[in-house]
Amino acid sequence: MKNFHIKNSVITGLALILSGICSIGFSQKKSDASVQKGGIKLEYKYPADKYVKYLSNTKIVQDMDVNGQSMLVNISMSLGCEVKSAGKQGENLNLEIRIDSMAQNVESPQGSAGGPINEVNGKVFNLIISTSGKIIDLSGASKVVYTVEGSGESNMNQSFLNYFPSLPKNSVQPGETWTSNDTIDSKSQANSVFMPLEAAYKFEGIEKINGSDCAKITATLTGTRKMTTQSQGMEIHTSGPFTGTQTLYFAVNEGYFVKQTVVSKMTGNIEIPDQNMSFPVVMTITSTNEIIK
Repeated sequence: MKNFHIKNSVITGLALILSGICSIGFSQKKSDASVQKGGIKLEYKYPADKYVKYLSNTKIVQDMDVNGQSMLVNISMSLGCEVKSAGKQGENLNLEIRIDSMAQNVESPQGSAGGPINEVNGKVFNLIISTSGKIIDLSGASKVVYTVEGSGESNMNQSFLNYFPSLPKNSVQPGETWTSNDTIDSKSQANSVFMPLEAAYKFEGIEKINGSDCAKITATLTGTRKMTTQSQGMEIHTSGPFTGTQTLYFAVNEGYFVKQTVVSKMTGNIEIPDQNMSFPVVMTITSTNEIIK
């Protein structure tokens, strides 16, 4: 009975905390390699007269060994939203976000849980980003609150903390490479995520996607995840190194991303201090966010 309770707590806790890292459009804080002048300048614009509609899907596979028993957990998350410009704020962009749909499902040896989160449907809020995609003000997203059954209360802040993929701050030419270092540091009432990251980028060139000239940027990712959550009275720590890849298509003339795919794998440990327990976990995350009609 004790092990059953612990397994349920771990599953619930991880589902809650992972909902905050399903969107991984890493924002660029500093570059280790300066890019050359000339080439193509990539900047976010977004139209003011129409919404750009996105759908993101994230699949998470967790392979855990709890007291010698293998436990496989599959988590799926989706978020549909629309984005348009609400004008400039100085040099930055004020964006209007409208939520179309949101869902989270968990499948484990203990059964299935989750479903649509209908209370966020139709909610509208504003956020501010720089022209290179860095979040400037996310306070509007924090006001859109929702509850996931078995996971507790959360808000849209974590879903949009890294929603917009980073762009090079200077002009780039095909074949050019650069490196950025970033740290995702997110805290809410129920959980926290601390994730130092290094990304090695390459501008692959221009490809035609649905009639738009899109800059293709790829990256290799390395870093460490440290996550803490409260679940059913237990504090759960998950940590370990990860590696991954990122592919971004950005519409040059339109000024917004068309598609981003991120795949990462973490091999680490889960600790439950209250129970004096620790066990290994392998976590594979595949996330795609793209424009839909």
